[in-house]
Amino acid sequence: MNRRLLLLTVAASAALLAACSDASGVRSQGSSAGAGTSTDAQAASYTCPMHPHYISTDAGGSCPICGMDLVPVSGNTASAGRGDILYYKNPMGQPDTSPIPKKDFMGMDYIPVYADEAAEPGVIVSPEMIQTMGIRTVRAETAAFGRSLRAFGTVETNDRLENVSVARLEGWIDTLTVRAEGDAVRPGALLYRVYSPDLIAAQKDFLNAFAIGNDKRIAAVRQRLRSLGMQDAAINRVAETRAVIERVPVYAEAGGTVAALEVREGDYIKPGTPILRLQSYAGVWIMAAIPETDLSLIETGFPVRLSFPSAPEAPGTGVIDYIYPTIDPKTRTAQVRIEIDNAAGYLRPGAYADIAIDIPGETRLSVPSEAVLQDSRGAQVIIALGEGRFTGRAVTTGIRANSRTEILSGLSAGDEVVASGQFLLDSEANLREGLAKLQGPAAVTAGPDTPLSELPVDAATLANIDHFTDMALYFHEALTDNYRIDARFVDPALLLGETLRARFAQTRLEPILEEAEAALRAAKTADDGSALADNLARLTTAIEPWLLDGAPVHYREAGLILFRDTGTGRLWLQEGADPHNPYTDGPSEPVAWPDPMKGVRP
Repeated sequence: MNRRLLLLTVAASAALLAACSDASGVRSQGSSAGAGTSTDAQAASYTCPMHPHYISTDAGGSCPICGMDLVPVSGNTASAGRGDILYYKNPMGQPDTSPIPKKDFMGMDYIPVYADEAAEPGVIVSPEMIQTMGIRTVRAETAAFGRSLRAFGTVETNDRLENVSVARLEGWIDTLTVRAEGDAVRPGALLYRVYSPDLIAAQKDFLNAFAIGNDKRIAAVRQRLRSLGMQDAAINRVAETRAVIERVPVYAEAGGTVAALEVREGDYIKPGTPILRLQSYAGVWIMAAIPETDLSLIETGFPVRLSFPSAPEAPGTGVIDYIYPTIDPKTRTAQVRIEIDNAAGYLRPGAYADIAIDIPGETRLSVPSEAVLQDSRGAQVIIALGEGRFTGRAVTTGIRANSRTEILSGLSAGDEVVASGQFLLDSEANLREGLAKLQGPAAVTAGPDTPLSELPVDAATLANIDHFTDMALYFHEALTDNYRIDARFVDPALLLGETLRARFAQTRLEPILEEAEAALRAAKTADDGSALADNLARLTTAIEPWLLDGAPVHYREAGLILFRDTGTGRLWLQEGADPHNPYTDGPSEPVAWPDPMKGVRP
């Protein structure tokens, strides 16, 4: 017996669940138990009719679960021609090696598996149907995975280009040349004149210093005039003319537009009085609102693309100048400052800006986002195998950007995936599988009080329930041999669990299946041996009533033994009488299989 091979082929049974019948130009595909192996290996492989996931090379062997004799997997596939029937399978997906078509106990036809279909499950679509369904395929390929972040913002003045004039002395405004906000001012232009007795007295001291010829005093008085607000041009004029300027001129040190005018001609001012504010609009800022979840993607210096509804001719590019350190608690956004040239004067403060920030990214394997389907099993894509054959495949996805989705696992570069019409293909397969379930034994004539041993369970149903015991054996071997489980091998049992729960609703088997499924889902995400051990204990505890009360003879004859850890009381299932405790190094004890004939009179 090759237990390792049994466990590594559990995934093949998932393919058997997708079986459907011929109709409307679409023929369903199945999967042989040896799918993915070489032709020679298939010809020498044997399986159990009730447990098709068990594969062995022992021609005279028996199934370790149910004890049935093994049969060839798919006959001699090496001699099978294209379109030849390799074998039949029942509506539940279990193979039958008989070459003669037949029906199951409900009268449903067995489904043929063809030589050109045995490699991978799916559907075959005629060329006419492909055109009608609008199926379009693309290749999975590596592509630069940069993304464009969209945002909005407003134009604001550049604080670096603002100049403020403030009085430094007491006096009166005279000859105010700037009359209103919006007046344009050139650098060096006269702004106003000021009459100040203090400034006149300082000028006279300046002239007396010249008369004395004391250079140190001249320099000291010159500095005093500067501190009072007299500009160098006016001081130099006094030094040249040796005459007092009664109304001292004040010139613009920088050009711009008058943004605020706080005085009028004749106003009295004193030190600290604001006079006016000049703002240059040769450069402006764009204040963008960026969601906090995207802040980590951007940096200062990133180029941005801009568009302005009110100024189509304005420059369309800018650079991120500063990312503000705070986040608005109401909008959950942060302010990002973008600097842009506005020498032509197209942009006005307050204008709306549409912003696109191009974020560089790495090269990643990806497919168009519309090619990825999401269902209860996770992300799926439809693979085009050629010549009208299609199959579903589970994938692991990563980030999304520019209408593409990163593929972390499940595809290789060059694989053909369906990007349009895949919903029709997926619903076609699901519909046929659903019809098969509806036509099958959807419910049983049993209730909540029916003992587990009296439930109407046929051989096919028992084989489906055995997937849960297989998982218990799989987890036990993974723990004792110290290797990680493959989460994909758990999916067949989960898929069968949905069908079994529907059939055995409102019976004692339903809660057993629900708890077992919960343990399997948790085991798929177990990241270490301790977590897997917990889920093994949970799974074995869940199925214990079925093992002991439902079909104990079946499992006893299969050579399985149920053990209990003496210290913790946790259960596990294994083959052979020599216990291999997956939980601790402590002692354990076997749990005796009950005798169904005990107490029955001869």
